[in-house]
Amino acid sequence: MPRPLHQIVRSCLSLAVLVVGIGLVAGCGRGGSVAAIAPVPVHLATVETGVVAAEVIGIGSVTPVSSIAVKSRVDGQIVAVPVREGADVRVGEPLFRIDPRPFAAQRDIAAANLARDEAMLAKSEDLLKRSADLIARGYISENQYLDAKADARASAAAVEADKAALANARLNLEFTELRSPIAGRVGKVALQAGNLVKANDVSALLTVLQLDPIYVDFSVPERYLADLRASTQGGDVSVALQVQGSGGAPVARTGSRLFLDNQVDQPTGTVRLRALVQNADGALWPGQFARVSVQLPSAGPVIWVPTAAVGQGPEGAYVYVVDGKQMALQRTIGVARVAGDRTVVASGLVAGERIIIDGQSRVLPGQPVVDAAASPTAAH
Repeated sequence: MPRPLHQIVRSCLSLAVLVVGIGLVAGCGRGGSVAAIAPVPVHLATVETGVVAAEVIGIGSVTPVSSIAVKSRVDGQIVAVPVREGADVRVGEPLFRIDPRPFAAQRDIAAANLARDEAMLAKSEDLLKRSADLIARGYISENQYLDAKADARASAAAVEADKAALANARLNLEFTELRSPIAGRVGKVALQAGNLVKANDVSALLTVLQLDPIYVDFSVPERYLADLRASTQGGDVSVALQVQGSGGAPVARTGSRLFLDNQVDQPTGTVRLRALVQNADGALWPGQFARVSVQLPSAGPVIWVPTAAVGQGPEGAYVYVVDGKQMALQRTIGVARVAGDRTVVASGLVAGERIIIDGQSRVLPGQPVVDAAASPTAAH
């Protein structure tokens, strides 16, 4: 199996260094003088400490804050649909009108029944009052008085039932005009004027979605759970997201009020989150995929290096450290996390050390180097 290219290059460089070394030894044995190995020009940086925010990347989708399926609460025939498909509506704006005449008739019947039973109640109460005087004088029996009392109570109950029936009839009459319960955007209208509808039918007449503000639901690996819990308990967390807008142009937004789900999804090993994002211009659309970045504040200053300085070897991550003699020494480091162009180092480095950030591919461990930025002629 052929060796990788970087191993071939490294072997060739080692062979070249060996040949030069042999030449030096041979030259010294003949009493001659040979020039020292020329240092390799590289770019250096100093290991620093500072606060590096943790960035958690997740993929999610845009979700409306509210999704209301509008259904009729009464049976009847649609006589008007004053809303257009895809239109923006306000709270209380009319959506459908159902024929109100049958419900107006039911209201009038209930009102007439109430008036009749109120008259009967007045008569029963007057009879009860006279019965009370008669029984006190001994002109009627106690049973006659109790009958008058029962009739008055029955009339009062009938009046209360009529009041409830009238209120229900008025309510049904109000239900003949369907209004938007939220401010949002109307979807496809399922039925037009002339169609019959049934109360609480399975299919909705239309759906209204709230688009401003709007939710973005996404998932991140569960290894970030501890940091996310600590951040959400401390208040609002900054969330940056990007979706593919119209014409292919990306749409960027920021949000807050990060919601963390109360359990980890075991099949995927992820935890679900939800961010609230302002969407006054309507650029975010329900169902769109979004790339979400959550910025988690660091607990305190950490040691970090440019990500470009970090390489990967058989023993893990490493960097080239330049000592006081300008020699490049390869050192294995422990990486805590990567935040864009910064890598947080858990072990292996201390603040103030110099490391190579560009030109590592031309360097072997123990080889002299020179800072190309400090010595422009060395770069050529």
